[in-house]
Amino acid sequence: MDDLIDDIMHIIHKCHPTESMKLKKRDKKTIPSNSSLKEIQYDIEQLLANKTCNAGGVEYSNLNKMMACCNLKAGEEVKAIYNLSESHAIFFRQQITHRFLKNKMRERILCTPQIYGLKFEYIKLHAQYPEPETALLSNLVNLPEEWYIVQVTAQFEDSLYLQYNKNTCHSMHALHITILPTGNSILKPLCITLPKPQTHTMYDICNEIREILGNNKSDLTATYANKELYWKMRLKQDNKMKTAVHELEFTWLREWRVLFMADFIDNLDVVADMELIIDKLIADCTSCDYICPRTKWLLKKISLGACFLTREEIARAVKYVLCNHEKLAENVILSIYGKLLDLQILRNAKRKTLVLIIDEHMDFLPFESIEILKNNPVTRFSSIYVAYALFKQHENTIKDGCKIIKAKDNLGTCIVNPSGDLYKMEKRLELFINYWLTNWKSLYNTKPEEGIFEDALVNYDILMYNGHGSGIQYLPGEHIEKLKVKAIVLLFGCNSIRMTPVGGRFPPYGITNQYLIASSPCVLGMQWEVTDSDIDKMTASFISTWIPSSAERSWSHVDIDAWCQGNFRFLKDSQKKMAKVTREPEMLRAISKSKEACSLYMTAASIVTRGLPIKLE
Repeated sequence: MDDLIDDIMHIIHKCHPTESMKLKKRDKKTIPSNSSLKEIQYDIEQLLANKTCNAGGVEYSNLNKMMACCNLKAGEEVKAIYNLSESHAIFFRQQITHRFLKNKMRERILCTPQIYGLKFEYIKLHAQYPEPETALLSNLVNLPEEWYIVQVTAQFEDSLYLQYNKNTCHSMHALHITILPTGNSILKPLCITLPKPQTHTMYDICNEIREILGNNKSDLTATYANKELYWKMRLKQDNKMKTAVHELEFTWLREWRVLFMADFIDNLDVVADMELIIDKLIADCTSCDYICPRTKWLLKKISLGACFLTREEIARAVKYVLCNHEKLAENVILSIYGKLLDLQILRNAKRKTLVLIIDEHMDFLPFESIEILKNNPVTRFSSIYVAYALFKQHENTIKDGCKIIKAKDNLGTCIVNPSGDLYKMEKRLELFINYWLTNWKSLYNTKPEEGIFEDALVNYDILMYNGHGSGIQYLPGEHIEKLKVKAIVLLFGCNSIRMTPVGGRFPPYGITNQYLIASSPCVLGMQWEVTDSDIDKMTASFISTWIPSSAERSWSHVDIDAWCQGNFRFLKDSQKKMAKVTREPEMLRAISKSKEACSLYMTAASIVTRGLPIKLE
């Protein structure tokens, strides 16, 4: 506790020396520990409330993270969760506010209507409110019950976080994993804090992934004596990333990876049986006076996710939750062991959409690639408040948790190879588009004028961009955020959705922020460099799975090897029988399935979606 107070005193003094003078004069050794904690909590609350008008993003974020530590230690979990949520995406939220207020001023001075994006009242800083956590709880009640929201926040550790340092902020650290129940759930938000993994080696997951990504471009563009050496390099890349993701799941998240497993959609007998067993064991426990809903929920989550855990992990998780009920813990563990065979069916059961709220400093980690999320719908946001603002923006078109897009022939626009130097990619995609998307507006091997790009964003439901980067070389982000973007944006270019660390006083930054400010319902893209042939296979698989076509035969009947070489022909009858013909109207589910079309792990792991779940009807 003393170390925690020292950290808090340090950051307050460094960020706000004037306001911290009264704290500095105190001798904490003369004050009981609990009293010190309460006083520090009060002082930080007052500081945050006074500073929200001109809040420094770094200070405001980290003061909230430190306040969360205080509240967790004081047993005030909901307040701590508010602080953790409030610490996310400060600069982004201020950027939304700035854009909104600037438009208001222009409207007043120029007396002409302005184009508005996300509404700032949904994302503003809340510390000045008397009970700020009530705003968060109110938002969660309004969000769809079909969403399963998990927030991942890096715990404040030391003064390195006083500024965003792109060289020092990417090592493993303690994590707050927060469950944010939506709709009319009786469960309150809950938080599990994972300590920094204690390993016997120098291996660091964050540093390893940063190193892989830092070398990725030079590895791909280097000259190799022969193809064998090139593919040896790609295999090495894949293996290193697989190892890092495995360590993320099994060393860093450990048994608590089950928290990432969204609730099941169907009413399955094995789920009902397991939950009934847990309820009965608790009811029959004579030594247990009261087991709170939080504990019951965690026990059921562990038991239903046991198919993904080892026996040791099951036991460790249950004992953590029932630390004061040894006998009950033993009975629960044995009961789960007895049902392990039956629970295996849940590995492939259909789940709700997982909405990940990822700390900006951790956005480069490929959470979607962990085994427990394989073939399941996942989307990301940087803040729960941004997710809520986008939901409110499209609320009238959202049904059963998905934004509904009406299917039609001329649904979107394709911009392919605008730089003119990706001829093979252009040939492949032209064959695909001419076969599957015959009525879409398409532009090949031509630099799009800003008006064409803008038209694709404002007047069509989907924009598919296949070229270098994210396309901001043709329509700048500053222009995009001033629009009212209607389109779902599919950016199949290298680093197109990456949040780039810039260091100094600014958080990682990416073009998706500006698309979301402009109210685009969803943006898909790549976290790092990918090769065109592999991402083209994913593109064709995804689009043909998600978007209906008037084509006579399924895309699964096409000879993909020939298509990759620029030729179009169908498989022979014997091969065609093996091809699966399925359509998935939900975009996120179609994406998760289409990742299997990638030959390389690095390609599949790079694919990330930010925004609302989408469904075609």
